[in-house]
This record gives sequence, structure tokens and C-alpha cells, in this order.
Amino acid sequence: MTGESSDTSALEEAIGEVEQEFGSMYTHMRHVLMRRAEAVHPELTVFGFKALRMLSHEDGLQQGIIAERLFTDKGVVSRVVRQLESLGLVRRDPDPTDGRAQIVSVTDEGRDRLDQVVSDDRSMLRARLSTWELDDIRRLRTLLAKLNEVTDEREHELRQRC
Repeated sequence: MTGESSDTSALEEAIGEVEQEFGSMYTHMRHVLMRRAEAVHPELTVFGFKALRMLSHEDGLQQGIIAERLFTDKGVVSRVVRQLESLGLVRRDPDPTDGRAQIVSVTDEGRDRLDQVVSDDRSMLRARLSTWELDDIRRLRTLLAKLNEVTDEREHELRQRC
């Protein structure tokens, strides 16, 4: 029984260490997102940056869909879209399929600013990972994919309950 308890103890310790690393990574990423948002525009919030990034990948979305994908309510998205629009980063156009709705799209200026920030960040990640062994990079990708798969399954289960 001692072997099992030491295995359990070692497992708990290892999981705790992973949790600490995720906590550190979360804090670091929060700072990175703040700097990225500021680089796009000094008045841009982190949430506004996330919305802008999403819109750059899926241009032309109704605000309700934006709220759904960012897991927030329509009121929050409405305020963020107004801010993004006032900064010249997005525009709203009538939805041709629904006269009551509007389609939010990234402006050319918004895309240019965002592309510059994303390009700089991509270069930084590539520079850091290029010093790693190829097997380590592949192992990291495999482990992250495995973790994301479990996270996606858990998220799907939670959505089914609601």
C-alpha cells in the first residue's frame, strides 16, 4: 500500500507543479495580451483585442454570434463593438439576411494594425521555439493537442447540461 500512496503523492505533486506552470503562463499571457492590445491602439482593451482577433479570422459576424463565441452577453459585445468602431478598427453594416441585425467587420486599418502585432508575436514564438530540439517541439504539440482535446470534450459536456 505504501507504493500506491507514494505514487499518488508523486502524481499530486506533479499535477500541482503543472498547475503552477499554467498559472505562470496565464499571468504572462495576460500581460502579453495587454501589450498586444495597446500596440494595436492605446485605448484598446484585452477583450476588444480578442474580439478583433476573432473577427479577423471570421470576418462579417453578427454581434450575437460574437457574444456566443466569446462566452459573454450581447450587452458587453455591443459596448466593445462601439469602442472598436470609434477607434476605426471595425465597421457595422446592415445584415442582408436580417434587417434587424448588423454585420461587424474589421476595417483595413484594423486588419493592418492587427497583422503587424500578430506578425511580431509569431516571430517571437518562432525565435524561442527554434532553439528547441525538434522532438521537444513535436512532443509539446502532441501534449497540447491532447490537453485541448480533453478541454474541448469537457466544454462540450458543460454546454450540453445548460
